Amino acid sequence: MSEALRKTAPETNTQPTAIWYTRCPVPTTSGIAQHKHWLQNEFARHGIKLDSIRASEDRAVRESHFRHSLAGSFREGGNVPPIWARSLGQDTVVVGITWVDEQQQVFVRGDSDIHTVADLRGRKLGVVRKAASDLVDVGRAEGLRGLLTALQLDGVPRDSVQFVDIAAPEWDLKEVSRTREDHHAIPTLALLNGTVDAIFIKGAGSARALAQGLRPIININEQEDPLLRLSAGSPRPITVDRQTLIDSPDIVARYLAVLLKTHEWAKTHPQEVVTTIAAETATDEASVRLAFGEQVHLAFEPTLSEVYVEGLRRQKDFLLAEGFIDKDFDFDRWIDPAPLQQAQAIKDEIVLD
Repeated sequence: MSEALRKTAPETNTQPTAIWYTRCPVPTTSGIAQHKHWLQNEFARHGIKLDSIRASEDRAVRESHFRHSLAGSFREGGNVPPIWARSLGQDTVVVGITWVDEQQQVFVRGDSDIHTVADLRGRKLGVVRKAASDLVDVGRAEGLRGLLTALQLDGVPRDSVQFVDIAAPEWDLKEVSRTREDHHAIPTLALLNGTVDAIFIKGAGSARALAQGLRPIININEQEDPLLRLSAGSPRPITVDRQTLIDSPDIVARYLAVLLKTHEWAKTHPQEVVTTIAAETATDEASVRLAFGEQVHLAFEPTLSEVYVEGLRRQKDFLLAEGFIDKDFDFDRWIDPAPLQQAQAIKDEIVLD
């Protein structure tokens, strides 16, 4: 075990002096709250330091973004790693879920004779496969989910297309500056050079794809039923290790209370939200508006609504069916509404400064 992992494990019934957070480089309520230093400031008032997992110099700590192996840690972001970690036995709890709709598009080359999903019959669909690793292949889960959803929506049989692996390097997710590596670059190159006929891209990557002359043939985000818009990105669970919830339920409630206040702030500050998300996703504001829509500032409420929970359950079932996780787990036990209820009761105590 990493030295950092040993030192930060909270002792039973002892108030921790430091906790950890991580969020994906996509729009999240936690991302806004940490970018504005509201989370850090709130816990500092209570003598607790909030550290970023992705900013650590220790790779074992950074990998907790995927493994959820670090005691005293919160995570908000894409659903593949937390489902995978739970299936491996990490005793985490889902204490809230957010959902930010985004562009989910199947792209072809601009000069392609493919114009609809039906035209994909007999074609090569590219899906990344990262270098050998014991971490879950998030990019592959994302691409396969998007392509299979597109096929299903148009009634195109899975066995009528050919899925082609596109070799990709392993991700090492770190805190980044205003520029970051585009993880869609490798599948885009495979599309442009003719290795494959179509790929799936979601979120801010859609703006880069359009700029490179790629053409979308379907946007899954246009589906009215949210359960047809499921992706590796949404719903986004907010998770914490169960021991922290047992030992320090007030800390978990306070974390969520800051997120609830952040959501309230976001609803009345649309431009500032776009600016913040541009920084969080290392892109420009025009791309944020294109990828996430003009109403993105309304999308940051942590909740455990029936639709959000059912969406997360279906993602778990998808990852199990497609072999991204080997073991099922008690999904209902994974969800705990009590911390969010407590957070609602104390959120008016939170001052965003």
